[in-house]
Amino acid sequence: MNDDELRREVERLRNEVDALHRRLEAVESEPPSESGESDGVDGPDEQTATEETETTEAESGNPSASADSAVTKSTGGETLSDRLAADRDWELALGVRWLGLVGALALVVGVVFFVRLAIEIGLLGPGGRVALGTLTGVGLLAGGRFAATRQGYRRWGRIAAGTGLAIAYFSVYAAYGFESYRDAIGTPLWAALASLTALVAVAAIVSVRDRAPFVVGEAFLLGYVTATLSTDAATVVLTPAYVLLLGGGIVAIATVRPWGRLVSASTFATYGVLLLWVVDLEPPATAIGVAGVAAFALFLVGGYVLRRSDVDPELESTHSRIHRARLAVTTVANAGFATLFLEIALREGFPEVAIDGVGAIAVALALAATYAVTDRAPVRRDGAAAAGSVAFLAGGVAMAVGTFATTVGALAVIGGAVALSTEADAPAFRVGAHAVASALVLKLLAVDATELPAFDAAEPIVILTGRPVAFVLAIGVFYALAWWFSRTDVLTDLERRFLPATVANYAIVATGLGVIVLALELSGLGVSIAWILFGSALLGVGIATDVRGVRALGIAVLGLATAKVFLFDTRDLDTVARTLSFLVLGAVLLIASYVYARSRGDVETGLELPERGGE
Repeated sequence: MNDDELRREVERLRNEVDALHRRLEAVESEPPSESGESDGVDGPDEQTATEETETTEAESGNPSASADSAVTKSTGGETLSDRLAADRDWELALGVRWLGLVGALALVVGVVFFVRLAIEIGLLGPGGRVALGTLTGVGLLAGGRFAATRQGYRRWGRIAAGTGLAIAYFSVYAAYGFESYRDAIGTPLWAALASLTALVAVAAIVSVRDRAPFVVGEAFLLGYVTATLSTDAATVVLTPAYVLLLGGGIVAIATVRPWGRLVSASTFATYGVLLLWVVDLEPPATAIGVAGVAAFALFLVGGYVLRRSDVDPELESTHSRIHRARLAVTTVANAGFATLFLEIALREGFPEVAIDGVGAIAVALALAATYAVTDRAPVRRDGAAAAGSVAFLAGGVAMAVGTFATTVGALAVIGGAVALSTEADAPAFRVGAHAVASALVLKLLAVDATELPAFDAAEPIVILTGRPVAFVLAIGVFYALAWWFSRTDVLTDLERRFLPATVANYAIVATGLGVIVLALELSGLGVSIAWILFGSALLGVGIATDVRGVRALGIAVLGLATAKVFLFDTRDLDTVARTLSFLVLGAVLLIASYVYARSRGDVETGLELPERGGE
């Protein structure tokens, strides 16, 4: 076992011990169930328990029956209790969850129709409607919580509590959100915001204590709806402060309840409200930049908190994979929104200075620092931050410089990320390099191929920043990466599993770019001869280095040249050019065949001619 394997093994054992400690603390902190209370939804009913007791007593009085029962269980036969449990699962899902949700929706719609009816017949004024709806919602919220915590009907109680919260919230919201209600009652903005905030805060605190993520998520969703009202205020500080307070509350909850969905949803909701704030109020550049930086830092802390309470990294369950994917999406989305806000702030704050891309580069550096922190702390490493730092750095370079310089800068970022991943033993940076390389290939084909100048001997200065040089640099770097990946011994087990594909992809892409740039820069006979020479060079390198993949690429290019000569040159070229193309192709193929035969003399080709009879 070498040093790298020993380091990985020690890290795995440390993660396992940390996960065991976290699970033990969670079990110790679990509140004991109150004696005498049963869960009328999730627990077994009384009849089932009685049947199980009678079955046990019968088996204890009849040993043969007990033995037959044991045989049935050991052979994998389905017992009566298994069938009852299966039937009960779908019955609970239908009878409690779906009937409860549909009932909740019907109740909310019914309240809406009742309010409409009251308006039509003049039964209640706007103040009475708001008061009645609020009291009804609060009563249903309290009743649902009582049923969930005291009576044991957790699912039904949480559905009822969520319904009551929605009714109470929209009743209070109507006091200001509807113009007719606002004019009739005279509700000021601060009173509506204070009331809605208090309702959301109380519901969130109580639901966190009751371990009810559904109600907590609903409460904060309504909180973000409240934040949209704050855009009516004359000040530009209220909306960002409000949404950052909401996001901070969710991050604080994550320290005691690691509910990753709430943090992920809060990321998109926070930036969504901030974008609405930017569009509606057009705040100054400083306010936009401060809001973006604060939100970015807040959700970086949120990601760190979730990684600190992460599940066992060795447990490859579906929940664990979804949880890690959600964390990665949250990190990338957070960085993307922060880049947008910083770029907007810098452009509006310094309109006379060309500083495009500075925001993206700053976010990339912050992501790299985040990865460094998680790498040294007892948490799961934030691989998405490392990969994202590479991507955002390349994006910042692309925004700051021109087309050719973007290609050169992207190649430098790719090489630097691969080198850093090797030096720091951080495979996530290589993932970012792969993503940048894929984007660069698309850029070469869609942008560089059309915008950069072609080869022109009359303008040597232009050639240095032209299309051929850009393609040649990319081809050289991709071939170098393919060679390095095929020779390296520092890759992880996952990377080794996909190593052949990684090496082949870089080599194939480099070869394809070579074929394309030759076709772009030459024409007619020149393309055919260039492809023939290119394929011959690849074949020669493959034979000299004894690498089958390079030989296969050479044969593929020669095959492409052959197809062009036979299918297009015979029709499009004049007699001299056509003759020359066939002569060059034939000579090169014969020479290549001879060299191939000499280098692979131990291979039996099976092409011997049969001997004539009688000779």
